[in-house]
Amino acid sequence: METYLSIEGVAKYLGIAEKTVRKWVLNREIPYRKIMKVIRFRVSEIEEWINTGGKFCSVADDEVHEGDLFEQEETEEAQGTKTGDEA
Repeated sequence: METYLSIEGVAKYLGIAEKTVRKWVLNREIPYRKIMKVIRFRVSEIEEWINTGGKFCSVADDEVHEGDLFEQEETEEAQGTKTGDEA
């Protein structure tokens, strides 16, 4: 079974700031998936991305709608259901 990480999880996994991961997603520099409007990262794809020196072919256009990349997280944050120290 494939393991998926959140933005927070992949930031911790890579030892970088969440803001950096968000920028990479917006610029399609890191492999990710949208599952029910939530951004997730396959560990296997992140490992492959690391092993190829950060080279990545962007996800298919039908999987991404830039206008709502972070819509789910912003909605959770506004409703006060978001956990952690993200802002």
